[in-house]
Amino acid sequence: MLDRKTIRKTARKSLKKHYWFFVAVCLLAAILGTEYVDTLQIVRIQKKVNEYKSDRAPALGVSSNAGEMSVFNDLINGDLDGAISSVQHRIDVYGGEDTYIGDLELGHSNGVLASVINSVASGQLLMTILTATDTMIAVHNVKGIILTLLGLAALILFWLFVGNVYRAAYARVFLEGRIYEKVPFSRFSYLFRLKKYFKASLSMAVFSLMQYLWMATIVLYPVKRYGYLLVPYLVAENPDLSPVEAIRLSVRMMKGHKWEAFCLELSLLPWKLLSIATGGLAGFLFYNPYRESVLAEYHANIRALALAQKVEGTARLTDRYLFELPSAKTLAGAYPDAVNTAAALQKEYEPRKGFWGFLEKYLGVVATYDTKEKDYREIQILELKKEEYRDTLAGKTYPVRLYPVPAEEKRKKTDDVGYMRHYTIPSIILLFFLICVFGWVWEVVLHLLQTGEFVNRGTLYGPWLPIYGGGCAAILVLLYKLRKKPRVEFLMIIVVCGIIEYFSSWILEVTHDGQRWWDYSGYYLNLSGRICAEGLLVFGIGGAAFIYVLAPWVDNLILRIRSSVLWTVCIVLIAVFAVDVVYSSFVPHTGEGITSSPELPDKTNIQDVPTQN
Repeated sequence: MLDRKTIRKTARKSLKKHYWFFVAVCLLAAILGTEYVDTLQIVRIQKKVNEYKSDRAPALGVSSNAGEMSVFNDLINGDLDGAISSVQHRIDVYGGEDTYIGDLELGHSNGVLASVINSVASGQLLMTILTATDTMIAVHNVKGIILTLLGLAALILFWLFVGNVYRAAYARVFLEGRIYEKVPFSRFSYLFRLKKYFKASLSMAVFSLMQYLWMATIVLYPVKRYGYLLVPYLVAENPDLSPVEAIRLSVRMMKGHKWEAFCLELSLLPWKLLSIATGGLAGFLFYNPYRESVLAEYHANIRALALAQKVEGTARLTDRYLFELPSAKTLAGAYPDAVNTAAALQKEYEPRKGFWGFLEKYLGVVATYDTKEKDYREIQILELKKEEYRDTLAGKTYPVRLYPVPAEEKRKKTDDVGYMRHYTIPSIILLFFLICVFGWVWEVVLHLLQTGEFVNRGTLYGPWLPIYGGGCAAILVLLYKLRKKPRVEFLMIIVVCGIIEYFSSWILEVTHDGQRWWDYSGYYLNLSGRICAEGLLVFGIGGAAFIYVLAPWVDNLILRIRSSVLWTVCIVLIAVFAVDVVYSSFVPHTGEGITSSPELPDKTNIQDVPTQN
């Protein structure tokens, strides 16, 4: 029997080392719907008591003087939704009216952040499929059925390749955090770097599917849940495991430890209750990252026991330095070129002068990808390598060269995806349009699944939402000088995106006789209905991912295209976009689902979604 107190104590030390990073990791898991979705209740609390359905209240034991016991009873009975509803009802009863400070609304929320995504990715996939089926029956036409199926397919793919795989990715982060002082943001891309992303996604998909199937048995689910507990950590250590291998190995390793794991989780119940009682705030700030730290520590202990007992299949667990620090001699042998890299940095870069020198220095913008820019990027890559080598040789970060993968794969690392780069004008233009189109597809798919109707969302007639692309282009250029400070960059992304969204809403309203294309009234911490805390949080996380991962990767692809072709494509896109802007200024793009919210059908687990920009 493992010592629960020791596990929790060690987990707290790990959490203390990486507190804000771990909080952010778990928050992103909640946003993606991977785990801890109930944490987002802090920005979703409804103010209308009838949201809880008066006919449901007696069954939940909810009344105007509902107490702590109703929440506790719901938890004991396994009714987490009931517990959350009880807390929400109590907050409504005792909280009174919404509170305002000027135009800033501090009260309750209609927040629906990733409501459909959450229903897909947080253990409710079958319910979402049922809802989509209901939509298809309701529309009574082939076009509606096809569009709904396409929308559902898009969300399932998102769950399969993003939300689901993220579970294994952040398991890796927590495992590294046990041993090492630093866990770089780039660790989230390790499955790509190892070329194991699709294999890991398959393993995690089978893992989730098996959980759903066992859930249907009710009685056997708790046993299987703890039997499969280690699967994400096993995939995080060795993504080359097949789905069957990962599941069977977890079952073997957990044999005789299921009750122990249950008791360990039960010991965290007070923190879970506090999380629910605070509408998810305590979960966001402590319970979620603490629980993950505990589970990572528990996995490490179970793994050590399994290896000592030579449990069948543990020979595949070969990532030794994920669980112990390498010696200085081992590190020196793996990084013999560290000295050469430091020496190569003696090469100096001569900045441009004049107008282009100003753009390069303060905005990170250059005209073309010329020889001078190639030299600059080479130096920046060496700078990043130097920093990585320094932390690795000091034993502060995981030594990626000691990862047990074939040597030829290690040499194919995407080291050229450096975020401290200059962007050419064609790259910025194409990135703008790419994100505009992505935003349009995102909005259309969500609306399609919720209403069964295809609506061309946005302020323009073309398949693009300029506020998405404009926001990304703005933070890419305006925040160039802050890229080496990720925390400051994240906060400034929120500020810049908030300013852009607020004034975009105001300008559209003023120039179109009070017409609004989005309205966050009723959302927690909203300002005049133009911006809200929930949306800004998504902008912050999405913007950081764009700057540090997506933009450099796409830029590398863009630079493979001949310059003449790039400029031709850019000019055509700008011309078509300009025509759309001019036409839309005379004939505004309005209507149901664009500037007004349609009446949604009464569907289980689907909430009202406000019109987006």
